[in-house]
Amino acid sequence: MKTRFKIINVLVFVLGCFLLSASAVNGQTKTGELFEKALYMEEVKGELEQAVNLYMEILEQNPADREVAAKSLVHLGMCYEKMGQQQATEMYSDVIAKYPQQTDEVAFAKKRLSYLNAHTANLEKLAQQHLKKGNELFSRWEYESAIEEYRKAMEFNPNSLLALNAQYCIGQSWFRAGKHDLALETFQKLMEENPESNIAPVSELMIAQVEHAMKTDENSNDVSYSTDANTIVSEQGITFRKYKTFVGKNDQITYTTGGFNMSPDCRFLVLENTVVPVDGSDAFQLVEMEDVYRTVYSPDIKKAAFYADSAIWTVPVSPETGRATGKPKKLIEGSYKYQASPSWSPDGNQLVFARIDDEVYRDIYTISVQNGNINPVVVSPEEEGHPVWSPLGDKIVYKKERDLWETSENGNDSKMIIENVGYPFFSSNSKWLFHYNWENSHLYSFERNKNYKLEIPKPVGKFATFSPDDKKMYFYKPSYDDKWGMKIVSASGGPSFAPSDETTVYSHQWAHESQKILVQSEDENGNIQYKIISLTGEKPRPIEIKEKFNGTPFPFAISPDMTQMIFHVEHEERRKDLYIIPFSMEEAKTTGPAKLIFNDWTGGAHNVTFSWSPDGNKIALIHEDDIWTVNLKNGEKIQITDTDENERWLDWSPDGKMIRYNIKNNQNWDLYVVSENGGSSELIFKDFETFNWSPDGKKAAVESENEIKIISTETGKVLETIASTEELGVERFFSSGNFSPDGKHLAFICDYNENGYKTVIYKYSFKTKEITRLTDGTNNGFQYALQWSPDSKWISFLIEEDVKVRPEGVLWEADFEEVKKQVVNSE
Repeated sequence: MKTRFKIINVLVFVLGCFLLSASAVNGQTKTGELFEKALYMEEVKGELEQAVNLYMEILEQNPADREVAAKSLVHLGMCYEKMGQQQATEMYSDVIAKYPQQTDEVAFAKKRLSYLNAHTANLEKLAQQHLKKGNELFSRWEYESAIEEYRKAMEFNPNSLLALNAQYCIGQSWFRAGKHDLALETFQKLMEENPESNIAPVSELMIAQVEHAMKTDENSNDVSYSTDANTIVSEQGITFRKYKTFVGKNDQITYTTGGFNMSPDCRFLVLENTVVPVDGSDAFQLVEMEDVYRTVYSPDIKKAAFYADSAIWTVPVSPETGRATGKPKKLIEGSYKYQASPSWSPDGNQLVFARIDDEVYRDIYTISVQNGNINPVVVSPEEEGHPVWSPLGDKIVYKKERDLWETSENGNDSKMIIENVGYPFFSSNSKWLFHYNWENSHLYSFERNKNYKLEIPKPVGKFATFSPDDKKMYFYKPSYDDKWGMKIVSASGGPSFAPSDETTVYSHQWAHESQKILVQSEDENGNIQYKIISLTGEKPRPIEIKEKFNGTPFPFAISPDMTQMIFHVEHEERRKDLYIIPFSMEEAKTTGPAKLIFNDWTGGAHNVTFSWSPDGNKIALIHEDDIWTVNLKNGEKIQITDTDENERWLDWSPDGKMIRYNIKNNQNWDLYVVSENGGSSELIFKDFETFNWSPDGKKAAVESENEIKIISTETGKVLETIASTEELGVERFFSSGNFSPDGKHLAFICDYNENGYKTVIYKYSFKTKEITRLTDGTNNGFQYALQWSPDSKWISFLIEEDVKVRPEGVLWEADFEEVKKQVVNSE
């Protein structure tokens, strides 16, 4: 019986093996048939979606067959690649990660992945270029051309955050062009298709702004190309005539200070590295280098000098075209970037400049452009700068502190010629000197040793140069203005949003409901005035102080509950009387009489010398370099400090019990705190640059040693280092960081050089320890003064930038003989 059972068991085992073998063969046959069908669909029929479905089926049916899985993934990658979908990189990456033993498939996947990564990087680069070009066209009011560039950016990288940003910019372009229907359609589509993206918050704000503009039939921007009068007569009787206008791609002179000048033959306008031919031919970049500043042509237009990479360079140029004809040559290294341009000797063989390096700080030197030999001209304990070589070569004029001095090439016979002046420019015959500061312009006669004030009408702009024959003076008015504005970015990132483009903003404060912002601005006469700005597109509402004073009220601070405003009225010796006045946010007006709370205040920068207590019942201010508090209910004044140092940057703690302030050390600041009732001060932290309290006041963010650190406000101990300039690859921090009201994040500003100087905003999460870049660097200006909205959803910031406000840049001319006659007669 046992033998019988053994035979039966063997037969059953053999039969089972046969059946399993047959099943495996059938499975392999079916898999092979599926694979052949998938290949046919992919390579012969080109029906890629069906091929993808078949390869997916093969993967599902053969999870343990590594060879089949690797081959299927490779072909999936090939299908997705042909379809232009990003899943191709995922398939190839899976082959490499999961099936390293399948050497042939892995080698193929690596090759395709390398190609795709390079291809994707190239597409990203091209998309960025089109986005940048679109932004340039947008800034010049060429909205339809900008939209074309934004669409190209989307085509190169369609499934990306960059594409969403480009689409948002298209909506902004339609809005600025006054085509509200198209703008609304664009923003609504963005919201519908990307409700969870960081593009949604600003798109929602723009929808509200567009809808408000449609209801009130307002255009967000006047793009008409009307021009000013062709002649302007000044109060001195000088006639200024419009000489040339610049629009479109040649309207590239955005400011007329610092890096702006005109070539000695008056054929080229120059701004840093940009050259704009006066004859209307295309503008161009002088050299193909990054971060080029202060370009100036030699007298014979055969060379040009400029600053780049902290050094002084020269480059040969064509006198006919003004374009570079050779490679730039580095003359001398140092710290050269934003200071005044070097000045050419009349023969074009030397430059005179203010030397700044590790050995010398702001002394006047000359340097040979042939061999780089340098010679001192003026070396003194004081700071010298802005040297200018006279066209006749007989003198060099330079600034020493606030005064203008004259010397010879070898530095002999130096003498002061004009007190308290600005930047100098020689007439072509060296007999006259034009000089200006931020307030006034003058002509100085060397023959008469006399200074004459020159009134330049505002529409004429700033002085550019004298003509080579001294018959003309040229002036330039850019289509751009230096604007102090405000923008908002979502706390999740994305494009920035301007709730009011036309309003100047010097400081700002969020309303409690996070829908309005109270800003320090100005009225039509340039007087400081507070305005209420809404996020939904309504026009800013000004708050006027109706009372009459012996002087002009200067409002500068709002109470935390936004029911009171503080202003000062200046009187003799720059002393100020300080007043408080109630006002209503709802009614946008003052609601009671002003009350004098401090007289003869020495004042100073308000963000440095003034702070309101968190409960709104007291103020702290710096008076005669010491800290005082004022009880706003009973008028009681208390002097909190009495030191030999100059206290600055005072700020109440969030609980209102302490006041922090800074004392200057050699380079940075030392941090002190003192009780609101006075007493001894306590040194908390040494050698820092900026400081901000945490919401609970137990911690603070400080910027020190190129790092942002979190410290204990009780002990000064460093609790955490948030970021460093080296880790982020930035040049410096502009703030230690502002805590979000919920205490979960820290937002801070830093600058970097990426295709030109930029400032950007970052956010740090205390929970995840991650740093996120919020702004993309497309804001072409200096960003500062971060503020979180009370609900922690928005971050507002102030920005100084050059903004196009007129349809064209204009080059004006005036007859120099008439100018001399009128300025002399007006004395």
